[in-house]
Amino acid sequence: MKIQARMFAAVLVLIFIAGLFGVAAAKGKPDGKVPKLVIESKTVQLGDVLEGQDFLYTYKLKNVGEAELQILNVKPG
Repeated sequence: MKIQARMFAAVLVLIFIAGLFGVAAAKGKPDGKVPKLVIESKTVQLGDVLEGQDFLYTYKLKNVGEAELQILNVKPG
């Protein structure tokens, strides 16, 4: 149960970060062209994961906007 809560929190952090990039980019682009970050999958099905067991998942991010997307700082959640 703890693993699922951490995964849910990580997904929420990614969604929040994506929103921040959109707002920051919109303020900095006078020509109206902005980057748009899209997360391919917002949920992850890991099956049964025992507490203390390691797992690895790669989030796929894509810029579908009209301007360059710059990710300047990333921190784990």
